[in-house]
Amino acid sequence: MTILKQIVLALLLVVSITALLASGDNHSVAYTKLGIDARLTGMGGAGAGFLDNVSATFLNPATLADVKRHEIAFSYRANMEYDRNFLSAAAGFELPLGYIALSWLHAGTNDLIGTGMSGEPTGNFDDYENNINLSYALKIGHFNFGLTPKLYLSKIDADSKNGYGIDLGALWHVNRYFNAGFVARELVSEFDGKKNTRDLIPGIAAFPVPGLVIAADLVGENDFDTTKLRFGAEYWIGAGEDDNRGSSTTGVRVRESSTWSNVFAKTQAGIRAGLNDGQFGCGFGLRFSMFEVNYAYQLTDKDSTLDTKDHHLVSLSLRF
Repeated sequence: MTILKQIVLALLLVVSITALLASGDNHSVAYTKLGIDARLTGMGGAGAGFLDNVSATFLNPATLADVKRHEIAFSYRANMEYDRNFLSAAAGFELPLGYIALSWLHAGTNDLIGTGMSGEPTGNFDDYENNINLSYALKIGHFNFGLTPKLYLSKIDADSKNGYGIDLGALWHVNRYFNAGFVARELVSEFDGKKNTRDLIPGIAAFPVPGLVIAADLVGENDFDTTKLRFGAEYWIGAGEDDNRGSSTTGVRVRESSTWSNVFAKTQAGIRAGLNDGQFGCGFGLRFSMFEVNYAYQLTDKDSTLDTKDHHLVSLSLRF
């Protein structure tokens, strides 16, 4: 089968799944859509078809099946409007059959000034949101499948709310040079008695040469009531110098040593850029045998009344 035929079949599969799941109007949990991985953010958020690190638990859980090591990851988003906090942590482990990951996302603001109906001060209070995920991914031949049950916990002063959700993802390794992915976010979901917005996200990724990834996602918000295009690319300098790669599909990861003495071995440098619904993002990263750090700069919509500041995102990963 030629590469062109395989690409056409991948696109048909994505369209078929999308048509099958699309239905209904829902209500969204907006803070979970910002993204938690600096590598992904620097590429415009396009990663449904390839992201092979533990942060994939927040986008397409199916790609977790391509992770080759136990991983721990942390991220922090800075310069947000109104002194908001946005941070995350994730841990993933290889199993004899599949991969499992536990992740936590926190967003909120501290010491807000409270006022009464007449403007009198009522004291300071905190506003925070927490999202806890448990993901499982399994590889069967050229296909990956992933599932993420989610728990939402919210508190504004003394008012607490909670909810739940389920993400479902799939990934097809068409060949060494091409992937097709699909994720249904909030496939089944509810927060404070209201249904959350369901996002249907088909994605593709190409790996034309070792170290280079070109990816695109089409985000169908509220079952494709509105759409956003995410597009990006990254290149890891030095990725083609070692044939013992951690992923035969992406061709960008090298197999890490398990000894602490080699934690800074096999240095690679990555650069990336992308567009998230027309908004520019870029970044860079350094990768060693057991350690990786990435930075992303994300331009924010200046017409937004919620957030008019550009963001900085830093991610740290450890592999064992």
